[in-house]
Amino acid sequence: MNRFRIEMMATKLMGLMALMGLLSMSMFVGCSGASSVKVYPAGGTITYDGKPLEGATVMFVPAKGAPSDGITDASGKYTIKTNGKPGAPVGSNKVMVSKAPAGIPSNMPANPTPDDMKLMMQKGGKPLAAKSEIPEKYSQVEGSGLSADVTSNASQNVFDFDLKD
Repeated sequence: MNRFRIEMMATKLMGLMALMGLLSMSMFVGCSGASSVKVYPAGGTITYDGKPLEGATVMFVPAKGAPSDGITDASGKYTIKTNGKPGAPVGSNKVMVSKAPAGIPSNMPANPTPDDMKLMMQKGGKPLAAKSEIPEKYSQVEGSGLSADVTSNASQNVFDFDLKD
């Protein structure tokens, strides 16, 4: 191999390494913005007329910032996540709960982004989804009557709601 080809290969390799370094840094910086908000463990249990409500979407909606959400399990328990990270930021939240009938897919992604939320909501804060198995008022930001005040003390962030007709 002649010296010219070796220098060309070395130049290309260095350029490729520099490009990979820039891409790695841009991914780190780009991902850190939304997830830099400190979150604290939060969750609880949702029941409907005293019975565990399985498969319901629970959403914490703060006055500012991204909403947090979770899905209830067979015992009605849920864990809140914010941007896919377990927990919710400190502050007051209005709480929405919705439950689509079995077999009908929900229009809500597992980890919705703020843009997803804007697309899924219509005027008045009512989700664009199939008819809920629970009273519609619980699926409205302003009409649910539910709230959760998340603190930095995880033991205080247990929010149980018994929904009624």
